Amino acid sequence: MNFNFDPQLIHIYGHLGIHSYGLFIAIGIIISMWAIKQNKRFAQLHLKNVYLDIITMTIIIACIGGRALAILSEPHLYPDWYDWFALWKGGFSTLGSVLGIILIMPLYLKKIQISILPLFDLVAIYAPLMQAIGRLGCFTAGCCYGKATTNNAWSIIYTNPHTLAPCGVALYPTQIYSSFMLFTIFLFLFFIAQKYSNKNGQLFALYLILVSTERFIIDFWRDDRIMTTTYLSFHQIVALCIIITIVIFYYFLAKRIFKELI
Repeated sequence: MNFNFDPQLIHIYGHLGIHSYGLFIAIGIIISMWAIKQNKRFAQLHLKNVYLDIITMTIIIACIGGRALAILSEPHLYPDWYDWFALWKGGFSTLGSVLGIILIMPLYLKKIQISILPLFDLVAIYAPLMQAIGRLGCFTAGCCYGKATTNNAWSIIYTNPHTLAPCGVALYPTQIYSSFMLFTIFLFLFFIAQKYSNKNGQLFALYLILVSTERFIIDFWRDDRIMTTTYLSFHQIVALCIIITIVIFYYFLAKRIFKELI
């Protein structure tokens, strides 16, 4: 399928303008923010007076973390320090955003006296929904594109020179694959949260495992992979580290609980 779409929707000046990628991310954030407020867990956490502050801090940390991991994975693309801030040139990692939030956000939540794990559990339900919508922005922008494939019914051929994907080549629509998997993860977590009781941190841990698994799988079809070994990319190794860390943590936690029971 040919796809002739200009990702810069509105041009203002130079590189400044409204881009489809940013628009889809904004839509994902707004929908997720609204959905979180409708959840009964929201009222239990007493977030009404600090909700916008938490969202603002989360966005800032996510942007810094996403950019930082992108720079670490491909430092040659940022030869000068001011290139770190040239966001219009692209370069962002969702896993970096997740790691940044895990490491920094608890410090802020502790400062404003908000329960960390219950809030993380609530956000974990809707984070995949936001990411699924954001991946549609990747599709329109041509970033995170797939490997070349034979021209078949589900391949995508970018024809607009302003996209980041190579033009005139049939590619796997990995952004759509990723969006579908993330939306499925959202439905699964939403179902789990509604039907089963869970201890603090379990939904968030499950979210980390599932989204890391999604990235690990999708990377095999992506053509913009940063390879660190013969078979695995940089982000696949990061995803594996997240999965292993969570599994080990819960193994020892379960083992301790079992000893206490006997």
